[in-house]
Amino acid sequence: MTAKNTSPSPPIRFPEFKDDWTEKKGSEYFASSRTKGTAGLPIYSVTQNDGLVRRDSLDRQIGVDAGFEQNLRAEKDDLVYNMMRMWQGAVGLASESCMVSPAYVVLRPRKTADSKFFLHMFNRKRTLYWLWAFSYGLTNDRLRLYYKDFAQIPFAAPDIDEQEKIAAFLGSVD
Repeated sequence: MTAKNTSPSPPIRFPEFKDDWTEKKGSEYFASSRTKGTAGLPIYSVTQNDGLVRRDSLDRQIGVDAGFEQNLRAEKDDLVYNMMRMWQGAVGLASESCMVSPAYVVLRPRKTADSKFFLHMFNRKRTLYWLWAFSYGLTNDRLRLYYKDFAQIPFAAPDIDEQEKIAAFLGSVD
């Protein structure tokens, strides 16, 4: 009988990487940014299918926009998620400095995190389960994942160089 592999490292890897993946809490990979918006920045929205997109590209009627001082600022390569739909994959990557709704959570990557790698990770079935499990609400349509709860979720990931290589590979095959 063979022993079950309990390592967080996947069995298939790029050959130049040998170090084990380590498990860290979300707060060790991302900080929450509550920086207020700046006049003139475009406003983006998080969608479940297309990630973070310019709000003016959406084919839907938006009520009165909050002023820039109420919106949050996201910088290029920040991840932004809809706290009510993160467990369904409502997360996107900022392609430029922009503003987003104050109802969203802006994740600023620390030096240990590549946003493109984590964008792929956050859409994995197992990760979506963890995002759901750490969300609060009486029913699924009321679940919310606040940053303080996201910060406690354990994520296994390689060092930053391997994250970047994986993200580049996955980006090229998407």
